[in-house]
Amino acid sequence: MLHSLAEGDVVSGWEWYEQQQPGLGDRFVGAVGATIASACRWPNAGAPAIHDDHGVVVERKVATAGFPYVVRYRATAQQLIVMAVYHQHRHPDFGNDRLP
Repeated sequence: MLHSLAEGDVVSGWEWYEQQQPGLGDRFVGAVGATIASACRWPNAGAPAIHDDHGVVVERKVATAGFPYVVRYRATAQQLIVMAVYHQHRHPDFGNDRLP
């Protein structure tokens, strides 16, 4: 599941890459989708991104292959929620204020 703002993150990335080269936006979306699928299979494999007040990891992040983007997500027993998709060099704290 994508947070509503994370969906906008992907669309913005697609638009930028598509302007650079037709078809590159689709490759970007494919890379993000593959990253999300991998996180669904192995939700604890991502690097810790956000901890709660007790030091428990509440969000993890994983880089996309071929693009300098990160997918940050929350894993629950029922689902994986993608909280943000962002360029890892421009926005290190991007979307930290998003609530599930």
